[in-house]
Amino acid sequence: MLGEVGLTDFLREEIGAVWTANRDRHEPEELYDDSWTLASQSSRNLANRILARVQGDDRWRSAGVSASKEHNATVLHLPGCEIRMVKAPARAGRRPGFASDFEWSSGARLDAASRNHAVYAAMAPMLGMASLFEVEQPDGVHPVHACRDVFAVWAGDLTSGLTAGWFGLPTTGPDRWIAVVPAWWDEPNPGSVSTDEVTPQPDSGPSFGSGVAPTPSVTLKPQTGKGNPQ
Repeated sequence: MLGEVGLTDFLREEIGAVWTANRDRHEPEELYDDSWTLASQSSRNLANRILARVQGDDRWRSAGVSASKEHNATVLHLPGCEIRMVKAPARAGRRPGFASDFEWSSGARLDAASRNHAVYAAMAPMLGMASLFEVEQPDGVHPVHACRDVFAVWAGDLTSGLTAGWFGLPTTGPDRWIAVVPAWWDEPNPGSVSTDEVTPQPDSGPSFGSGVAPTPSVTLKPQTGKGNPQ
């Protein structure tokens, strides 16, 4: 749905523009900038930019997309879901560890994760239970569709200026996510050099940039005997 209305490409373009502009004015030696100032400036600029662009464009209104401010952050409203932008930690470059690099401790992000958890966790234990009778097992897709809160996670490489993005369903469980899917991964222009100067996290496989989504997966299958549901 996000691809069909053009929102994925829109976010990629806006994030790329903001990241490029802030990289160009990043001055750690002259102005004593650091990774926190770069990330916070970029996040605020992006929130304000997307709010203005969506509110001032009739194409988004006709597509059923609107935007509002929530605790100084921009929220995109679509039929069936709400999207909040989340910047990956600077130390991770474009390879964040989804189970270790994100924390929902307070505010709107915790509220969003709690709403998804309330919808999904109630069904999840049933999906792994072995039935004593021949009854139809619940489908893990249905509670996922009921999760309305989506995070658009984005990351930027300081050296190359390349960005990457993912869409994820946050939860309050230890893994932090019900599921994450890749949205885009910038490739360098021919002849240029891209360097993500960070060691991949444990949940970032060799083909991470090509679109490997981290665990846990969305679909849960019932399993008989001992052990956890897969």
